[in-house]
Amino acid sequence: MRLRGHRQLPGLRREEVALMAGISPAYYTRLEQGQESHPPDHVLSALARVYDLDTDSADHLYRIAHQSERNQISRNLQKTVENWYHAPVFAVNHQLDVLAANRMARVLFKGMDHTDNLMRHAFLAPGAHEFFPNWEWEARSKVAHLRAAAEADDDAPALRDLVDELSSESTDFRRMWSNRDVHADEYKHMHHRELGSMNLRHDTLSVQSAPGVLLFVCHADPGSSAEEALSLLSILAADEE
Repeated sequence: MRLRGHRQLPGLRREEVALMAGISPAYYTRLEQGQESHPPDHVLSALARVYDLDTDSADHLYRIAHQSERNQISRNLQKTVENWYHAPVFAVNHQLDVLAANRMARVLFKGMDHTDNLMRHAFLAPGAHEFFPNWEWEARSKVAHLRAAAEADDDAPALRDLVDELSSESTDFRRMWSNRDVHADEYKHMHHRELGSMNLRHDTLSVQSAPGVLLFVCHADPGSSAEEALSLLSILAADEE
């Protein structure tokens, strides 16, 4: 769980917030950074008290935490993703939360913000427009995916929260979300800061053992310049070990 928008209370340091909530500063820092996936209810209650959250805001905090629990995937699936050595691979849920990523995928997005969710990355990350040279096309593709997910399950609280967050923080998302002329794209046009431009084919695979989980696999057409770039990316990923 990541504490979005609650980094500090006015006039209080992180250590003071942690003390008031009865938790250690190190644990509170891990919560802020999304490194703790299962905060117990008494910690959530303490934080809601410290932040003086109203009922709706406290409910939202609990939904984030419980959604994080539902977003866990099996160790076997994590190993499947990690052992994919020749293509960037993400395991995502219907709202594009990244549940697992292999080394190539992590290096591909290294140094960028909001890589915990591909929608936030596209619309909120400062470097997204540079990373996606044809950003408008890429963003529309992601909106098409999210709209299809919303139409399939219009009562998903976490998905509604994501739409509300993006609508409040991105005028581009509001424009695209209100315009139903959206589309999917089988190619991803990316510009890596070290490897340059890559035109990667994008395949979406369902996971039979994990309903609702999708694998996004990016690979290069044989003989293309992107094929060489992916080979270099795999070398960079190996150096990350």
